[in-house]
Amino acid sequence: MTVQALWEYMQVSRTWDAPDLLVLGHAAPDADALVSALFEAWRRYLAEGTKAVSVMQAHSVPREVAELLGDVVALLPTQEDLARWPQVPLVLTDHSHAPDKQDRVVAVIDHHRPQPGVDLSLVETCIQPVGATTTLIALRLREQGMQPDRDVARMLLGAILLDTEGLSPTKTKPEDTQAVTWLCERAAMQPDAYFPLLREALLSETEPSVLYRRDYRQYTDAQGAPVLGFAILKVWEDTVPDIQAVRALLQQDVAAGCPVCVAKISSYTAAGPQEEHYLAAGAEQLVETVLETVCAVAGPLAQRRAADWVFLPAEAGRPGRKTLYPRLLERLAEKK
Repeated sequence: MTVQALWEYMQVSRTWDAPDLLVLGHAAPDADALVSALFEAWRRYLAEGTKAVSVMQAHSVPREVAELLGDVVALLPTQEDLARWPQVPLVLTDHSHAPDKQDRVVAVIDHHRPQPGVDLSLVETCIQPVGATTTLIALRLREQGMQPDRDVARMLLGAILLDTEGLSPTKTKPEDTQAVTWLCERAAMQPDAYFPLLREALLSETEPSVLYRRDYRQYTDAQGAPVLGFAILKVWEDTVPDIQAVRALLQQDVAAGCPVCVAKISSYTAAGPQEEHYLAAGAEQLVETVLETVCAVAGPLAQRRAADWVFLPAEAGRPGRKTLYPRLLERLAEKK
C-alpha cells in the first residue's frame, strides 16, 4: 500500500461510470471521517475487487486534513459527484445515519453509538466504542495482511491521533493503542512527535464560521427531522472566537429549522484542552434543557454565565460530544 498505488486507485476510480459502492464520511469532513472513508473504499477495492469510491461530502477540507492527506485531497470526489450516482449503495463511516439516503445504506463502520430510533437491523455493521473509526479500518488492513508504506501509514496514524487528541486517556481504547503501535512501526514516527504538528494545523484556524462548520453535527429523529445541532470549535487559548459571532452562527441554524443548537468552544495550550464554553440557541425551554444537561454531566464546577452560556474551567469535567449527545437527545425527546 504505497502513495503511488493510492493515486493510481483514485485515478482509476474517477473513470468508473457506475461504481459498485460509495463510501461516505459525515458531512463535516474531519480527518477521521475522510481517512476512514478513503481507506475503507480502497480496502474493498484491493481485497474484494469492488468498485468502491470514497466521496467527500463537502467542497473543501480543514487545514489539518489537507496537511495530512496532501495532494491526495485533490482527487477526492465531492458533493457534485455524489449527485451523479443517486442509486449506488452506500457505506457510511464515522456516522450511521444519513436521513435523505438511509434507504441506500448497506454498511456502517463507526465508533459512535447509533442515534435513537435508527434501525440498522438489515445493515452490515461494525460499531465499536473506540477512539476513532480509522482505528477499525487500520485493524482490518492489518488482519488482511495489507502493509502501508511510511506515507500511507502516517495518514492513518494522523487521523487516529487527531480524533483521540494525541491518545488522550479518556478517548483511547486498547484497539486504538494496537492500531497506533502497528502504524508507528510502519510510519517511522512516534505520536509525541507527530501529534503536535497536526494539532498546530488544527488550531491555527481563527475564522469563527470555518471553526463552527468544520466540526458540526446535526442529529435527527427517525423520520429525518432535525432535533439538535452540535458544533465543536477548537482553538488556542489566546484565540477564542468572539462570543457574539458564535451566537449569530447558532441563530442561523435555528432559523434554518433546527430546534436547538449548541456550540462547544474548547481552548487549548501546549499541555492540552483547558477551558470550555457552551453556547446554545433555540426555544428557551430547549436551551435550558441542553445547558442543564451539560452542567449535570460536567459537575459542580460548571458555571452559568448567561441564559444561553455555560463556562467550564480547566479543572471541571469536560464531557465529550460522544458522551453528551445521547443524553441530550434523550432529554430533548422528553420535552416533546
